[in-house]
Amino acid sequence: MNEQLTIVCHNGVFVLPEAVYKSLASFARNDFIYIREDEDALLISTIPIADGRRRVLHMRLRAPMFRNARQLAIVDFRDAVRVMPLV
Repeated sequence: MNEQLTIVCHNGVFVLPEAVYKSLASFARNDFIYIREDEDALLISTIPIADGRRRVLHMRLRAPMFRNARQLAIVDFRDAVRVMPLV
């Protein structure tokens, strides 16, 4: 089951909802996630992804690609999350 949520974004900074954070944390090894910026979305995964950067999982994230966005949509796939700006 996929769940879509809407969150606030300020200058590219956003906070993952607690349920999404806990879901990712339950799948993450050693608290590491992998992030890849595509043209229209940010992919956050608990498994290595092609062209992805590894970083420590935090609730508060920054993505320069969302600098002008005020709201973001998050689609939670349990072991991965897709974040997109709302127009």
